[in-house]
Amino acid sequence: MKQKFISIIAVILALTSLSGCTENAPLTSGQDSTVNSTSGEGSDNSSTNSSSSSTKDPVQSSSEHTESSSPEESSIPAPIEVSSSASVDIPPVELTADNMLTSIKLFDVISRDKDNSMFSPLSLNMALGLLAEGAGGGSKTALDTYLGTDKYSDFVDGYMQIVESQYNYESDYDTDWKNVFEIANSFWANKSIPFNEDYKNRLSEKFKAEVRNIDFGDKTNALGEINGWVSDKTHKMIPTIINDYSDDIAAVLINTIYFESAWRTSWTINEDDKQPFTLPDGSTKDIPLMRNSVRSYFENDKATAFSCGYLNGLEFIGILPKETGDFTIESLDIPSLLESESYEFDVYAGMPRLNFETEIPLTETLNAFGLSEIFDENAADFYGISQVALHVSDILQKTKLELDENGTKAAAVTAILIEDTSAMPVEREKKSVTLDRPFAFMIYDSAEDQIIFLGKVTDPQ
Repeated sequence: MKQKFISIIAVILALTSLSGCTENAPLTSGQDSTVNSTSGEGSDNSSTNSSSSSTKDPVQSSSEHTESSSPEESSIPAPIEVSSSASVDIPPVELTADNMLTSIKLFDVISRDKDNSMFSPLSLNMALGLLAEGAGGGSKTALDTYLGTDKYSDFVDGYMQIVESQYNYESDYDTDWKNVFEIANSFWANKSIPFNEDYKNRLSEKFKAEVRNIDFGDKTNALGEINGWVSDKTHKMIPTIINDYSDDIAAVLINTIYFESAWRTSWTINEDDKQPFTLPDGSTKDIPLMRNSVRSYFENDKATAFSCGYLNGLEFIGILPKETGDFTIESLDIPSLLESESYEFDVYAGMPRLNFETEIPLTETLNAFGLSEIFDENAADFYGISQVALHVSDILQKTKLELDENGTKAAAVTAILIEDTSAMPVEREKKSVTLDRPFAFMIYDSAEDQIIFLGKVTDPQ
């Protein structure tokens, strides 16, 4: 089933990179969605599936404290039944080998009671992957189970090369947009603590991470260096990630993601033509909606959706639940929705502009998602990082989104704080998806099955 799914999404990206949203002129906001329109040529089913998964064996820690598996062993740890011990109200979560489903469950928890929110599963995975490289024992098992693989570093090694070579596009006609997708990793090591050189070398090799020794005793300078690096890597969209730390700080692991791209076909918007957007409580607010004509349509029992391409090859997928009011992402059955993609319709899309940021403390939530051991001073096993006993004290993520009729800018930062424990046009059926009530969205790498950003909007500003 997974291989079939990967083959399908590989075709999707090939088509998206060729056609973007559509070759048709976009609709104006006052144009009726039943107006006849034709789409571009039909889909080309001959696409080569590109996989970033490496066949190499994972690099194991040479530390005597780190448990390693046989070189031939590549199995994913068995599912873990998790009972929440965190102070937040989170029901027990059963983790499986499917990281996408785990990420969706996690987002539903952290987005509760928020009007608008966005989360980067990829950024969190990358940061946890940095940590997993130095984990052993139960800590390693828990991280591998969450990530869905015990060879995450091999995936990252291949994916970083794909991102750098395929998703950064210089436009000849639009110099206002960079059309980039950038991933950066870093390891900030307390210079007074000895860290394993093998671990630092693997971070540099597999994750392309910058490894820096830093004087955490000089807090002002240390925070300035770390936050300055974050601001630079997110193009100033997220200027700070850490405001303070304890005297027991040993290291900080950071992942950043920056996405910026123009639409393949710009949306149109009429500021004077405002449409009602229905809020979760049933009331409405009048806002202008962007309009476009797109080629890709999705539908399952729970939702309808459209896809619109960016110049750098990634996609925006707008998802409208069939039921009105509030919802969870898990209830929309995202895997089956993605599998339903069709090019058989002329699709008219509408949605509001979006501009918001989200700050997500993840420590308590990840405790309930099977990672409690990495926070436990007595149980955490990170002797692959240092012979000094270490544990994770905090994990947090910040994201920011700016989306309008011209394109999208999005950024994410995840920080892990580690402490020392000591064809021809044809007339076709019309479809319409207008995001005029609570909706979800993804910025998605269909070729590699990676959700870059996952969002939910109930009250657009």
